[in-house]
Amino acid sequence: MRYSIGDVSRVLGLTTAALHFYEKEGIIDTPKVESGRRYYEEADINRLISAKKYRAMGVSVRDIAQQFSSSGMTGDQVMARMREKREEAAQIVRQYTGMMRDIDWLIARGEEALERPGEVDIRRTFPVLILLSSSGGRIPLDKREQKVAQQWLEAMPAVGVCICRDRDMDRARQGLVISVSRAQEFGLEENVPGVRIVSGGMALHAVVVCGEEQYDDPDVIFRPLLAFAREHRFAQKGMMWGTQIFVDCSEGIRRHYYDTYMIFG
Repeated sequence: MRYSIGDVSRVLGLTTAALHFYEKEGIIDTPKVESGRRYYEEADINRLISAKKYRAMGVSVRDIAQQFSSSGMTGDQVMARMREKREEAAQIVRQYTGMMRDIDWLIARGEEALERPGEVDIRRTFPVLILLSSSGGRIPLDKREQKVAQQWLEAMPAVGVCICRDRDMDRARQGLVISVSRAQEFGLEENVPGVRIVSGGMALHAVVVCGEEQYDDPDVIFRPLLAFAREHRFAQKGMMWGTQIFVDCSEGIRRHYYDTYMIFG
């Protein structure tokens, strides 16, 4: 059969410019002309569909052109390329599977926050890494620390904004937090300046709501935990931290929801 450029463009989702580029690169032949109308033949359509398949795998147009040329790739080379693309696809699957877990965690904590904000319970928590800058803010001023912060922020949403306070701190500090298991998946190192390891264990837990006062008084997010600890004689062991889950900006007020923990001994 013969196919007009318009039909090919519509069905394959290729612009006229793209078809011309494929002609130039030798992926398809120059359209034939009959009665003043240009058309493609079955062999051209077959190559275009094959090219679309490889483009869907992430193969560049120029690599496809090289593969389809008269001195193109052997069958073994084509298989090797497919294996390479399969591994890239597997990496994407791992990336999005991890992202789904991160989002599931945010949804679970967010639903809990809306149902019973400020309610303290006891649960086991997983080990986390917390990144603190020497300058005190979430954006470090030291150039070396900035490189580490950039790497961490590339791992969002696995990385969360956090507020933390160790027993030796005079007040809570702003930072970033990620679970140890997710940090390992992203290749984030533990033994770099500013990174603190918080071991998992039994902890007091509460989802706390606060306003903009957190910037002047970050300790505000730990008050429910501290009050519960005093009343029930729990002793803080190591770091307290809270991860921001979401911000409700309705009614002209910003309400920050934090998932907070205090390991006790």
